Amino acid sequence: MIHPRVLVPVVCLALLIGGAWAAVVLQQSQWATRAAADGECAPGYQSVDDALREVRAEMRTESESEREAERAEEAGEESGEGSGEEHGEEGQSELVREAQRELPMLAGTDPDTWDTLCVIAKRPESLTELNKMADTRGMPRLAPLGAYDSRAGMAAVRQAAAIDTKIPAAVGRASLYGKGPLVVDDPDYPQVNGLGLGDNMGRIDSFDWDPRAKRLFAAVGNGGIWRSDDLGDTWVNANGNLPTTVTGAVAWTRAKGGHLLALTGEPTFGSSAYTGLGAYWSGDLGKHWRRSKGLPSGALGFALAVDPKHRQTVYAATQFGLFRSDNAGRSYTNVKLPTGPCAGVTSMKKHPECALANVVTDVNVVYGGGVNTDTKAHTVVAAVGWRGGQRKNADGREQSPNNGIYRSANGRPGTFDKLDVTGFASQDAIGRVELGQAKGGQQDHDYLYAMVQDANLLNDGGVSGIDVPGGASSPLGTTVFNGLYVSDDFGLTWTQMTSGTELANDPSSGSSLYGTGTAIGYQPGVQAWYNEWVQPDPTRATADGVPTRLAFGLEEIWTNDLPQSGAPMNGPSHFVVAAKYFGGDSCLLLNLGLPACPGDRDPTDSNDTTHPDQQDGLWFPDKNVPGGVQLVVGNDGGAYRYDFADDSDGELDNAHWGRGNQAGFSTLMPYRATMAKDGTVFAGLQDNGNLKIDGTTRKQYETYGGDGFYAAVDPDDSDITYEEYTNAAISASTDGGSNWESIDPGLTASKFANPFVMDPTNAKHLLTAGREVVETLLGPSTQSGMTDADSADGSTSTWLKVFDLGTKEHPGDASASSSSTDPDNSMSAVDTRGDASYVAFCGQCDTLNKLSTDDMVFQNGLATNVGGDEPGQAGTSDGWHVVAARGLPNRYITSVAIDPKRTNKVYVTLGGYTRRWLPAGAVGDANKAVGTGHLFKSTDGGKTFRNISGNLPDSPATWVTVRKGQLLVGTDVGAFATGMRGTKQAKPAFARMPGLPKAPIGSIQLKPGNPNVAVFAMFGRDVWTYRFKQKISADSVPGTGSGAGSGPSTELGAVAKAWDFEGDEQGWTASGTPAWTYESPGRGTGAADDASGSGWDVSGPLGYVDNVDTTLVSPAVAMSAGDSVLQWWMKLDTEAGFDKVSAEVSTDGGSSWQTLGSYSGQSEADADGTPGWEKYAVPFKAGSMPVQVRFAFTSDSLCSNLGGPLCSSTTGWDGVHLDDVAVGAAR
Repeated sequence: MIHPRVLVPVVCLALLIGGAWAAVVLQQSQWATRAAADGECAPGYQSVDDALREVRAEMRTESESEREAERAEEAGEESGEGSGEEHGEEGQSELVREAQRELPMLAGTDPDTWDTLCVIAKRPESLTELNKMADTRGMPRLAPLGAYDSRAGMAAVRQAAAIDTKIPAAVGRASLYGKGPLVVDDPDYPQVNGLGLGDNMGRIDSFDWDPRAKRLFAAVGNGGIWRSDDLGDTWVNANGNLPTTVTGAVAWTRAKGGHLLALTGEPTFGSSAYTGLGAYWSGDLGKHWRRSKGLPSGALGFALAVDPKHRQTVYAATQFGLFRSDNAGRSYTNVKLPTGPCAGVTSMKKHPECALANVVTDVNVVYGGGVNTDTKAHTVVAAVGWRGGQRKNADGREQSPNNGIYRSANGRPGTFDKLDVTGFASQDAIGRVELGQAKGGQQDHDYLYAMVQDANLLNDGGVSGIDVPGGASSPLGTTVFNGLYVSDDFGLTWTQMTSGTELANDPSSGSSLYGTGTAIGYQPGVQAWYNEWVQPDPTRATADGVPTRLAFGLEEIWTNDLPQSGAPMNGPSHFVVAAKYFGGDSCLLLNLGLPACPGDRDPTDSNDTTHPDQQDGLWFPDKNVPGGVQLVVGNDGGAYRYDFADDSDGELDNAHWGRGNQAGFSTLMPYRATMAKDGTVFAGLQDNGNLKIDGTTRKQYETYGGDGFYAAVDPDDSDITYEEYTNAAISASTDGGSNWESIDPGLTASKFANPFVMDPTNAKHLLTAGREVVETLLGPSTQSGMTDADSADGSTSTWLKVFDLGTKEHPGDASASSSSTDPDNSMSAVDTRGDASYVAFCGQCDTLNKLSTDDMVFQNGLATNVGGDEPGQAGTSDGWHVVAARGLPNRYITSVAIDPKRTNKVYVTLGGYTRRWLPAGAVGDANKAVGTGHLFKSTDGGKTFRNISGNLPDSPATWVTVRKGQLLVGTDVGAFATGMRGTKQAKPAFARMPGLPKAPIGSIQLKPGNPNVAVFAMFGRDVWTYRFKQKISADSVPGTGSGAGSGPSTELGAVAKAWDFEGDEQGWTASGTPAWTYESPGRGTGAADDASGSGWDVSGPLGYVDNVDTTLVSPAVAMSAGDSVLQWWMKLDTEAGFDKVSAEVSTDGGSSWQTLGSYSGQSEADADGTPGWEKYAVPFKAGSMPVQVRFAFTSDSLCSNLGGPLCSSTTGWDGVHLDDVAVGAAR
């Protein structure tokens, strides 16, 4: 008898096959649902126009090099030239063809009607997209040579740990900012609501279980090790002093009183930028960790396995081979699997050809006991499973000639054999392999299961090394899953249970990827190289011990059909989906408006589901639920535990996954975080789109889907915000992220994750770049596209192209045509402030697959409008040029920071490692200027740089921020800060900023209006804030005080009145005791004094004393009403934060005064190292009455407390000097 719960879907499937399917699917014009009458798409859907901008962005990246163009032609496409924009009828036809290839649901529809259609917003990521994501992290860390010695990361960690500098200004309190999980289904954010997802967090790669204490453990890909004491309801951080949060596997052994084990390094075959630091063990549940001996750093980490009969024996599956420990993980030995000439090789420095030959993706140790078990205790099976298999490198060598199954009766080094098995995938097809074993008390422990990814199918897409070129196409065919296999003798022989083709072509499976997905190219198993797992339920078996329920993960979660019938899982079986890719309103990648989704096995379910892309699953006992077992799964959205307690029949289905089990996790992966004055944060998240943290409740919301990267928010109005999807596809929102409008500039040679920046002095001023440097001064009113700034007029509403970065061999040459040997220059980092902008770039940025010395030669560069032939002006081409940047090593420029006080002073951080870690034997490079150092400073607008890295560790630096005179630097191994004079020191000392997680740092931003709060994007550990103990005033950091972000220009235009104070006081009057004094010296050239000149000061032992209160007032000046600027030069040397100069204006004849800014501390050092003259400018509004200017100086009683009332003689502070004041219209 058919179970009642199965009857409805069986009937539906009969109807489906009988004609409903043809009506829905074969009429392709219905694959794209029509927008509602109001023109809005249903939740979880996007307009075709929005989808087309993604297609355009991909088309632009495909035309970056001749090589990519050739690949496109092989796929039957035509590649454009230049910027990749569509030109006339031919270009539009190309767009239509490409759109129908990327979005086949549009086939059969009229392109003229596309503006009325909607398509699903969330689609499975292609191989190309996933590898571009990996390259985004890899390029900054591995350029210019594409690789570094595998020991470099461990050395950087040790350097960082050894920094014990004590700097009071670096002391502060670090705090996690957001609260709770990432909410995906809030109705205020319809772009992501409607997919059936509830609460998300970061990707989980591994689980383990402590049966005695009933504890769960999880390894979060970039978030470290976590523990749950309540079966997964809540999670607590178990990272302790673990020096990295990049973890691939976790295990528990009760040996030696209980050891928690961690294997570091990402297991997803992403970029080798995030390889591991080896293995670690903890004897106190993760409070304290110690590094294990014998397992090398620099490898990806895949799995840990404990011998259930001898729990001190542990196996670690890594990129460098299989390792064994006999002391509960305290030390390891390479077992040296017989993989051929590379057997046992762990030094990629000496043998780079072996980098992929020993990739062990899983390991299992047989469980003793059970029913009918013949395999002897301690028997070990390991899988060598490099995803590319026997693909050949450029030199003709096979990357991994001996992927496959290896077995040993005792696991000791030298005892493993490669099995020549029957019934398994063919040798050339074996790619990634994941194992699952029977372990229940009533099961036959000889049973072993294997998920196999097909290397041949993957290689048809042109995939080479770990780091895949950005132009790599997706594999031919739409699945790379070879099949699921079962062995009844622990790996000696195998039987195929199902194949990728069978799963993809089964309309009764209930997969969201069937039908439409198959046509589009998203079949089940399309990501098997990236995520797959299999595990039998340990509580169910036949009388002979054969497991009867099996669960496995690909993009979705699958299980055997009708498991309650007790059919043995020992041969070909029918499998169905128990956690579909889409829930909510989504159906077969469509929104059909039907009461139930055709193909859904349970049309009456709640339509909740798990996040897609399943990484691991674990069955564990729980006597309090029906069946006595629980299943927890980990995927790219965190942890999900099946709700057996609320499921009457105890069978896996789509209806009982709930919202997810993310409580306690803080494992999101932000690239950049930015905060408004009201505390609202926006950030781009890998895997989880655009993040919004409510400034009041701290709740976290996903507001925009897909992969998010950079974000910006108006400091004074958090409803105005911007997000960046892939390839610089920027969108703007004016209602806090509820609705978005595309303002994509349409860049050539943009990065997959492309930085953009908001001017801290004008929130409507944004800048980004690909090959073209573009700006807008219109904020959210900006329209998509770009217009040459020189041809723009007052009606122009697109981005303004202000400069062309040219090509690698012809930097700054707008007329240069790119080629495979002379690629377009592409921006890597940007900053803008007022009229000043800097754009870092590289030609041939991606060096991850270098094949020869002269191939893919990296070159960085810097362009700016500071110090050019004419003064720079925002939104114009004035002053733009490429600077020499002498003294700057040739590595990837990861961030740029303009000094808030002097725009010709700029700081940059560099990625990669220094020349010490160049990999011997790896492909060399014609350019040897790798250099040393990670933080550099220029005081001449980028013409020359000097290394100010001080004691920073030799680790990729990712961000630099200026906090008055203090430098804040983010790296892959922590955050560091100087004292308050760091910007003035040739070799500043850095101290660690304590309390922050050991995660790579994406960005550091000062909170507008409060420079005592820094906001950190911690990749893998959410958004954090850092509150400095040593306070500074907001006005001491220009651009962070009241009104910063959206004020008028501070550039002085037509001058109404200027005072140089040469000859006499020129009508200015001073009051107070002591008072401002008119005397020499005045300001000379640049920052230097002029001994014969004159100005005003409060300085020296008779001037700068305790409790000063003095003002200096100008004559009245007639001015035109409107935006105006006060400009002056000042030499400042006072106690920071306490003894201040205030710049004030009166527009009503002196009856009231408006403070425009307050300043204290020290000016930039002159040539002799003492504070020199600096130019200041502040905006104000002139009215109908004459304007007066006033400078007020006050000091407190600190100097008296130090032992005397004379500040300058007690402390060495000189005071304040003033000269060359002017007022006029703002430019």
